[in-house]
Amino acid sequence: MALVHASQLNPTGSYKITGSLEVQGQTVLRQVDPDASALIVSGAMDIVQAQLQAQIQRAKLTIENLGTLGDRQDNNEIDLGGFF
Repeated sequence: MALVHASQLNPTGSYKITGSLEVQGQTVLRQVDPDASALIVSGAMDIVQAQLQAQIQRAKLTIENLGTLGDRQDNNEIDLGGFF
């Protein structure tokens, strides 16, 4: 697998990656166009637990002002409003 360092990339524009992309660390995607989505997933997506040192971080998806979808053992809730 070829390694590319940030200093080898032009920090503006679009990139097309063929193959896998692994990021070790936190990834932040900032939306700069109010009419475009910040993240589009075409195909399947998995959100899975991770083991960080000796701790297990359970998988969860948190949506601001709505709540969290997560592991059944965590009793997370998401607010669907007064209609459900």
